[in-house]
Formats: sequence, C-alpha cells, structure tokens
Amino acid sequence: MVETEMKRLLTQIQNRQCEEQTIEVKSAHGGCLEKLYDTLSSFSNQDSGGILVFGLDEKDGFAKVGVYDAQDLQRKVMEYGEQMTPWFGRSLRCTRKTAKFLSRPKFRRWT
Repeated sequence: MVETEMKRLLTQIQNRQCEEQTIEVKSAHGGCLEKLYDTLSSFSNQDSGGILVFGLDEKDGFAKVGVYDAQDLQRKVMEYGEQMTPWFGRSLRCTRKTAKFLSRPKFRRWT
C-alpha cells in the first residue's frame, strides 16, 4: 500500500470511528499485543483476509499514537503468520509521520 492509500485508510477509520469486518486497529504503543496470534487467526476465517492497522488508539478516538518498535512488531507479525496453517501471504508497510510509525500487514489466504 502506498503512502497515499495508507493516509486514506487512516482518514476513513478516524472519520467512521470504528473498525470493519476486515479492518482491525491495534495500538501497539506500549508493546506487542498479547493476543496478536488470535487477531491474525481471526483473519483466517475471512475469504479476503484482513488489514491490521497498528499505531492507532481506538480508546482515544483512533488517534495516532505510533508503535513501540516498528521492526520488532514486523518480526513478531511475521513469526506468528508463519506458525499458522494454512500459511498466509503477507505484505507489511510502514509510514513515518511526525516520528510515529504505523504498520499495516494485509493477510490473504493461500490455498
């Protein structure tokens, strides 16, 4: 996803003030999520996969809060994805805006 598309997605989430069936928002500001595997697993039940947006705080009106460590978060997302059956194809993009990172992996089922 190019940066323009990422900005559009963030604006959409913030304007609607909610997640969607295939879009999940996680803060990840204070560390990696304890239930990250469960979140990834839930996308395995979606034919079109899903989009995880890290760095937005749902409890604070979907404000941009950044993530604790973009590289470590990427590594953990990939590790969890590799543990899943069937294996998920993944793409991960980070954008930097005012020193805050937002990460967005998109998962699609490979059959």
